[in-house]
Amino acid sequence: MPGNPDDGVTDQKVNKSAYWNAIYEAEESPRWSIGVAPSLKHWLETSGAKPGRVLLPGCGYGHDAALFAEHGYQVVAVDFAPLAIERARQMHAGARVDWRCADIFDLTQTDAAAFDYLYEYTCMVAIQPARRAEYARLCHDLLKPGGRLIGSFYNHGREGGPPFDITREQVDALYRALFKIHRLEVTPHSIERRQGHELWADFQK
Repeated sequence: MPGNPDDGVTDQKVNKSAYWNAIYEAEESPRWSIGVAPSLKHWLETSGAKPGRVLLPGCGYGHDAALFAEHGYQVVAVDFAPLAIERARQMHAGARVDWRCADIFDLTQTDAAAFDYLYEYTCMVAIQPARRAEYARLCHDLLKPGGRLIGSFYNHGREGGPPFDITREQVDALYRALFKIHRLEVTPHSIERRQGHELWADFQK
């Protein structure tokens, strides 16, 4: 299976759209495709946050994007893999979502300081670990002043990847200079196999 930690894939391969698209070609339902994330569903139902423009990088099949749209958000959902975006459009044909097939690292050319929210869910752990500081800066630069990064970081504790493990301490070190960290703690709202391993984040630019 592409992406298995012991299959000899180098970190740099995840920088290529073809790598991710090949996984979607081989598997109609990749392991990371879990439907709506329970932590997001809980946040949308309980936070009282005012809807705004939200970016979902690495959106996959777009289940979370469609849920944001249902709650009145203006949604931009981006994925590197053409097949992921194609299937997302098919699955959520009625959703008011701006689906884009693009490299997230190019978004500052078109969407700098354009979002009220950025939703993180397994995007950080999918990118090459050497690019994590670049990704944290990207999150900052895509948000409006006062904008919020919300979502979950996946601290699974395993070697290899993707997904590449990230700890609470590593997340804190990457984002603290760029954001006010309101919350970064294990969420009780996860699918069974990820229980105790997802860190819910609420950061403000």
